[in-house]
Amino acid sequence: MIRSEFAVTRLVVLPYALLLVLYFAVIGGGGAWLWHEVRAVETRLLIDEMMAELEPVAQRLRSGDALAAARDGEGWLLTEVERLFGGMSALRDVSVRGLLSGYQMNINEAGAVSSQTTSPLSADARRMISNKLADERLHGDTDALFLIRFDMGEAGSSPVALDFAFDRSILLARINEGLFAIEHSILLFGIAGALSILVALVITSVAMRTTRRLESHFQEIYRSASLAETAAQLVHDLRNPLTAIRANVKALLVSPQDAQEIIRELDQDIVNLNDKLSAFLNRTRHRNEAVAPVDVAELINDAVRLAEPALVKRQLTVEADIAADIPRPDWQETSMRDVLLNLILNASQSGQQDGSIRITAHAKESDLEIAVEDRGRGIAKDQIPRLFDAFYTTREDGSGLGLAIVQRIVAHHQGRVDVEIRQGGGARIVLTLPLQRKESPRWWNRLKRRSPA
Repeated sequence: MIRSEFAVTRLVVLPYALLLVLYFAVIGGGGAWLWHEVRAVETRLLIDEMMAELEPVAQRLRSGDALAAARDGEGWLLTEVERLFGGMSALRDVSVRGLLSGYQMNINEAGAVSSQTTSPLSADARRMISNKLADERLHGDTDALFLIRFDMGEAGSSPVALDFAFDRSILLARINEGLFAIEHSILLFGIAGALSILVALVITSVAMRTTRRLESHFQEIYRSASLAETAAQLVHDLRNPLTAIRANVKALLVSPQDAQEIIRELDQDIVNLNDKLSAFLNRTRHRNEAVAPVDVAELINDAVRLAEPALVKRQLTVEADIAADIPRPDWQETSMRDVLLNLILNASQSGQQDGSIRITAHAKESDLEIAVEDRGRGIAKDQIPRLFDAFYTTREDGSGLGLAIVQRIVAHHQGRVDVEIRQGGGARIVLTLPLQRKESPRWWNRLKRRSPA
């Protein structure tokens, strides 16, 4: 019976919570990186814009005596400085200083440029404050004024510096204006993404509740289909031993002198039939057939004996190649006998007209490999993937359950079934089973106990 038991906290809430945390980590980290990158670009653009205004003044002063021009208040210099003050609201003063004297220019309340003396450069003053690192200094320093310095002196001469002092807070405010849109975009997209995840959580919860409601409608449909498949499987499982019993009854009528031996076989067939019914009941009651060491050669011979009526009818024989040193694996004997019987009967119904069906059994490292080979019509390559589907058959009189049962039983024994196309015609079915059963993990055993039939 199909039944889903969703652990809402583990399957929905926790994954979505982790997704939300991961989302905010990505958005937060990515947003921080983007913010710093945009700030660097905005700062660089602002510095470049300022340098474009300041460079011409520095170049013209550099071509003459910068200290004399500032001391004498040359008209062109005052005009340029006035223009800079008018176009750059953050500019606070302009100064030209040497080691012996210094002159500072700023704008007075009347809007005119005034000049006055100021302290000269100190003896250990750097010849130049690198404008290349101006963007780093703008954000890294804590002084109220942000200084851009041009070196006006020639190499080997006394240093002369042209300094432009700006109000740092105004420059930072201008940069932050450009970052405002980025900050709000990151916040907006972060909230939108989080809401999307929460909406997805709600949709998933609604879908789970809807799925649970739909399950109740499908239970009866599935139960009916399961009963039909189970009944068909039971009929298929019982047909083979009944065929053997019928053949022995006919043999008893034809050869009464062999009655004792035939009756022994009849008794064994009835025991096998009873075992099948018991095993079927056990499966419906969630129990498994007992596992015990099995003689592989004896099991194969027993399966061949049960298949003998079908083999005789088609004038076929069995050629067995069974290694003598095969260990006794722990199997469900009746189930594995059914597997071999199904494979032998399938081979006898493959269209092979005469000759023998070959059965081999050999230990291969830690596995046992049993192969059943025929020379029948073979199997088309495109049919192989569907051979183990229940009710799929390539014969008009087939039930489509034989190989499905084979695969289920072999899988229960932790093995696998492979189908090969033989050169020259025919098919080869290979069972690969571990000689030593592997212990199932605890989580699988718990799942099996919780799984319905």
